[in-house]
Amino acid sequence: MKCRNVMNVEPEWISSTATVLEAAQVLRDRSVSMLLVFDPTPGQLRGVVTDRDLATRVCADDKRAAQTLVSDIATVDVITCKADDDLRDAEEKMQKTQRSRLVVLEENGDPVGVVSLHDIFRYESHRRAVRTARSVLAREARGRSTPPERINLTPSTPDDEAAAMRQPSVMVGGSHTDTMKAFPT
Repeated sequence: MKCRNVMNVEPEWISSTATVLEAAQVLRDRSVSMLLVFDPTPGQLRGVVTDRDLATRVCADDKRAAQTLVSDIATVDVITCKADDDLRDAEEKMQKTQRSRLVVLEENGDPVGVVSLHDIFRYESHRRAVRTARSVLAREARGRSTPPERINLTPSTPDDEAAAMRQPSVMVGGSHTDTMKAFPT
């Protein structure tokens, strides 16, 4: 099966000169989680903006949605595939890049649709679709992490190490019974 046979041929889009507030309103009003971002003059794909971009690049950085341009927060590293690519090749690309959507391009480079994880579930076998979903969602499954630039490492002394070993351990998601940690099954 080819990507062109399963892709969404009417993806939503927004101008790179629109505000983040306008993008959020389009996402809400059209009940979608991604918009293609185009430059208005040349009409070229500039990137994509997702609801996750709004959360991590606007809200988390306390930017003003009405004064921030979509081009300032859009993901410019757009993962693409060709319309005539085999769907399994698209799945492999999703797994490798851990992205749940690929922008589908014609041979001339024009975007013509989007293949999403949802499409994989609709058109692939359950087993293949689940394997793809697990790979794509592995980033979220690892849990939260501190960005490396926010980790402040300081040299420790043997006394610091000994004190750390005496500290009680922290456990999340289980129960503590006597000296044994029991996790729910």
